[in-house]
Amino acid sequence: MAKRTLACLFCLTVLYDLKSASAQGLFGAGTTPVGSNAPSYYYLGGKEGLTIAVNLWGFVRNPGRYEVPSSTDLVQLISLGGGPLEHAELDNVRIVRQILRSDSTYATEVMPIDLNHYQDTGEKTPLLLPGDTIIVPGSTFNAVQQILAVFRDVALIFSGVATLMIALRR
Repeated sequence: MAKRTLACLFCLTVLYDLKSASAQGLFGAGTTPVGSNAPSYYYLGGKEGLTIAVNLWGFVRNPGRYEVPSSTDLVQLISLGGGPLEHAELDNVRIVRQILRSDSTYATEVMPIDLNHYQDTGEKTPLLLPGDTIIVPGSTFNAVQQILAVFRDVALIFSGVATLMIALRR
């Protein structure tokens, strides 16, 4: 009986360790973090073929991490993300890219892109590389609008507190 219990505990421990190792990505699941010495992790999938992981931030409908075909360019990714929002600043889109130097260290390259230029000329936008982060900033009007919204909320709180204090004094 004791041997069966020990055997069961041993099996459960091994299964738990395998589950933990799998959850931590030790069997190839997940992606390789930028800045590590490991190569980029590519997904080979169905019809898409070779895919890469990229990040889309800022004033787009659906920001987040995307697995896209390796032939995806900037406009295609923004389109996959639902397109730019109303107050997106399309003349100041940035691609942030990690470049491996000859001394095996990484350097960050920031490439400003004027999408209005691409709209006017019809030229192809840059192809994306694994780990790229695309930032679509908002306009100054949007920043002012957000600041005014904070002031409005603070004023509403003070108004409510003042009303409550006046009501309690009566």
